[in-house]
Amino acid sequence: MRYPVNQLCYLGGILLFFLALAELIRLLAILPRSRKTIATITRIRPLSPDDLHTKASSAAHSAKKKGDMAFVTYRVDGRNYFSKTEIPVPAGKEVGSRIPVWYARLFPDTLLPRPSCAKLLLLTLLSLLLFLAGFLL
Repeated sequence: MRYPVNQLCYLGGILLFFLALAELIRLLAILPRSRKTIATITRIRPLSPDDLHTKASSAAHSAKKKGDMAFVTYRVDGRNYFSKTEIPVPAGKEVGSRIPVWYARLFPDTLLPRPSCAKLLLLTLLSLLLFLAGFLL
């Protein structure tokens, strides 16, 4: 069965709209429950091709195309915390460099991904463009 192009555009627009809605809900859930602090890099490991095969590091690799993985130490309310997992850092950073990290307010030992509205904006714009293309075709 063949679908007209405009119906495919509407379907893609609906899919991207729901992805944008999910991203908005994620941002609204993370932002009030997170805080930002400055962390010090304690150990760096170059990103290897083997990292692309694991789920956790492939998400990190897609966020930062050229970078390294690092463990960090950060201070919250007078206590020092050491990251349990590696986080992506820009390639130019060295041991002892300071970077911003986001942590869960109620559980300071848990690092969170950096909140960004760019993905939400991109998904919304692509959704609107597909709806417009479906309307015009």
